[in-house]
Amino acid sequence: MKNSLEGIYIPAVTPFDDQEEISGEMLVHNIEKWNQTDVSGYMCLGSNGEFRMLDEEESLNVIQIFAEHRAETKGLIAGAGRESLYHTLRFIDRIQSMDLNVDYLSVLTPHYFKKAMNDKALIEYFTAVADFSRIPILLYCAPGFANTVCISCEALKVLADHPNIHGIKDTSPDMMDAYMDTVGDRADFQVMAGSVNTLYECLKRGGKGAVVSAANYFPQACARLISLWQQAGEEAFLPYYHALRGRIRQTGARGGVAGVKACMNLCGYRAGIPRKPVQPLDDGQLKELRDILFLDHLYF
Repeated sequence: MKNSLEGIYIPAVTPFDDQEEISGEMLVHNIEKWNQTDVSGYMCLGSNGEFRMLDEEESLNVIQIFAEHRAETKGLIAGAGRESLYHTLRFIDRIQSMDLNVDYLSVLTPHYFKKAMNDKALIEYFTAVADFSRIPILLYCAPGFANTVCISCEALKVLADHPNIHGIKDTSPDMMDAYMDTVGDRADFQVMAGSVNTLYECLKRGGKGAVVSAANYFPQACARLISLWQQAGEEAFLPYYHALRGRIRQTGARGGVAGVKACMNLCGYRAGIPRKPVQPLDDGQLKELRDILFLDHLYF
């Protein structure tokens, strides 16, 4: 079991077939290909995993497939957050009762009742989750998917002291510096970039890892970012980072989860289609995407 929040984690998609059923065969195919790359691990049931489109049984099935097929050297983060504390604890209890090989549980900020999600509510929620779970907790701040709800620095400072809360995945556009100022000097807590756009700032401030959407289809290229930073330094890192970031903006980043899945399908993975109401890319978009993807061999 790998117990580290360092390096590049893939926020893995959930493959659906033409009938919009989860395809375990397609998912295993992807995991086995990813196992051969230098990524540090996988995060299943995040936004790219379309976790809001899955019921509880489907979610448990996805976690089980990852737990059984990931390489021993790869870490596994499983999304477990629900809107209510009651259902979050219930879902975590089911994961634990199945004795699945999971390293961390990612818990998104509850957000439907946005105005009620003040520091007191979020601190109590995450503290109760961390008290209950036998699996370490990764806080998940993704305001773009969570009605703009963000974990404040004041709340983060309190939560980082909990022995079972090991880090935060920051998918906000503008909180990285503030989070690093608050907890970036701690050896017992990791701030992970949730986007390639904030990865440089994260690494520059002492962070060691990221969960990057494009790693679904550019796994080796994304993993190389960390090795360049660690082994060759900032001067070697930056040209490659800017080139890769530009390519990501032109490809999967343009179409959300539908774009990520289309890129995967074109690069030898089996991602299938998104569940409706999300629409797959049309033929014109696919042609444009193919032309950009194969300008060079960056995806290998």
